Amino acid sequence: MATRRHFLQALAALPPALALRRAWAAGADTSRLALVIGNGAYRDSPLANPINDARAMADLIGQAGFAVSALQDAGRNDMIAAIQRFGDAVRRPETRQVIFYYAGHGAQLDWRNYLLPVDAEVNSAEDIKQRCIDLGQLLGEFGEARGKTFIVILDACRNNPFGRTFRPQQPGLSQFDAPAGSLLAYATAPGQVASDGAGKNGLYTENLLREFAQRGTRLEDALKRVRLNVRLASQGLQIPWETTSLESDVYLFGNGGRKLSAAELEQLIEADLAAWNAIKTSEKSDDWVNYLRNFPNGRFAEIAQVRLARLLAEAQKPVAPAPAPAAPPQDDKPAIDIKEGEKAPQLLKPSANPYSAGRYPLGRHYSVGDAATYRESDLLTGIEQRVYTLRVTKIHPGADRVVINDGMGVMDLMGNTLKQGHKRFDVPRQLAPAEFQLGKRWTAAFAVSGRGKTSFVHLDVQIVSRESVTVPAGTFDAFKIEASGWNMSAGGKLELTLWLVPGVNFPIKHESIKRNQKGQFRDTERHELLALRQQIFKGD
Repeated sequence: MATRRHFLQALAALPPALALRRAWAAGADTSRLALVIGNGAYRDSPLANPINDARAMADLIGQAGFAVSALQDAGRNDMIAAIQRFGDAVRRPETRQVIFYYAGHGAQLDWRNYLLPVDAEVNSAEDIKQRCIDLGQLLGEFGEARGKTFIVILDACRNNPFGRTFRPQQPGLSQFDAPAGSLLAYATAPGQVASDGAGKNGLYTENLLREFAQRGTRLEDALKRVRLNVRLASQGLQIPWETTSLESDVYLFGNGGRKLSAAELEQLIEADLAAWNAIKTSEKSDDWVNYLRNFPNGRFAEIAQVRLARLLAEAQKPVAPAPAPAAPPQDDKPAIDIKEGEKAPQLLKPSANPYSAGRYPLGRHYSVGDAATYRESDLLTGIEQRVYTLRVTKIHPGADRVVINDGMGVMDLMGNTLKQGHKRFDVPRQLAPAEFQLGKRWTAAFAVSGRGKTSFVHLDVQIVSRESVTVPAGTFDAFKIEASGWNMSAGGKLELTLWLVPGVNFPIKHESIKRNQKGQFRDTERHELLALRQQIFKGD
C-alpha cells in the first residue's frame, strides 16, 4: 500500500502545475490545505537545505491531515501559477485551515517582502519588483477568503541572496503585521539573516519539524519553543519571530486541544507555580530556559523572557576594569516630566514601516522618586472618585522588587503588581509584556488575597492595537492591551484594558470592569494619567 510519504515524494517529482492539480483535485479533502515551496538551485547563491526543508515540512504537514502541494526549485511563472491556484483553492467554502511554507532566498524593498524564484536575475532594485514574488500577492489572496485560519512560515532570510550582482540596502525581511485570522512566522528577526544549517535542514526548519511533530501542542506554543531553541543554538545571532492576529488556538495535529478537566487544570497551574517558586530568584540562565520550554505560555512566561534576556546579555559582556569614580551629576532634571495642562512630549516615534506598528521591548527602568498621578473615576458615570499618586520609594534589584508609597504597593521590575493596598498577589500579575507587538497573546493567573478572602483569577491577555489615547496629561501614542477572564473562586467575569508606552514605567490609562455570575456590573473603574515624573527613559 502506498503511504502518504511515498505520495509526497512522487508529488515532488512532478512538474509544478501537475502537482497542483493532483493535490487539489475535485473530491479531495480540502478543509485543510497547504502549499510548500523549496528553492535552492539559485545560479549565484545556491542553498543546500531548502529542498530538504520543504520535503520534510510537506511530509509532516501531510501527516497532520493537510492536502499538500509541493514545489521545488520553482521559477517565477510556476510560483505565480501556484499561488494563484492556491488562492482559488483556499476560497472554497469548505476550506478552514491553510498553511503556506517557503524555504529559500528572500529580500525586502521599500518595506515589502519578496520571495526569489530560482530563475530570477536581479541586478537592480527594479528587478526585485519585476522578477521576484511579492509576498503581498499571497497575503492578498488570503485577504479575499474570510473566516479561515492562515499560517505563513518563511525560512527565507538567508544571507547574500543575489551573489555579487546586487545587494539590497536592507538585509533579511521587513516586518509585516499579520492580517486578520492569520499568523506569520519568520526564521529570524526583521532585518536579520538566518542560517542555512550545517546538517540536512536549516536551523529554523530543523526546530520547526521537531516541535510541530509534538501531538496536542498549540501552534503558538510550538513556535515559542522554536524561538528559544534557535536563539540558544545560534548564541543569539538568530532569533525567530512571529506576528499574529489569530482569534482561536490552532493545533497542527487535530482540530483542537482536548479540554482539560478542572482537576487537570489545577494540576497544570500547580506545576507552573512550583516551577516558578523553584527558580524565581535564580541567576542561572538554564533554569529560565527549562521553564520556557516546559511552560511556553505559562503565567510567568513574559517575566521569564525578560530574566533570560538579561542573564544572556550579562554572560556575553566582556569583563571590564573597574570604572573610575563617576563625576557628580550636573543636572538632575528627569527624563520625563509631564504636568496636567502642558503638552505631552512624543514618547513613541511613529513607525516608519507602513505595514507594521513595530516591535519594542518593554524598556522600563525604575528610579527612586519616579511618580505618576492619576484621576480615578467611575467608568459608567464618569464621576470622579479620587486623585492619587504612585511614587517609587525603594528598589530592590536582587529581589526584583519596586516599592511604591513606602510599602502601600509593590511591583516587580517589569511593573507587574504584587501588592496593591490591602490586596496581595501570590505571584506577579503578568500584564506587562516582555515586548510590544500587535497580536501578541499570553496568560495571567494569580491568587489575590485581602481582608480574609482569597480568589483565584485567570486572564487571557492580548495586544490589540497601537492607537492614540488622550488623558488629562496629554495625548499619547500607545499600545492597547486587553485582558479578559474570570474570578474562578467567585465566578465573576473580569475585563481589563491598559494603554502602555514602551519605556514608560506607569500606564497612561487603565480600566477595569467586574461582573457577577449573572453578568451584572459589580465594579467599574477608569484611571487616567494626570502627571508623570520619570528619571530614566531610553525611548524606542
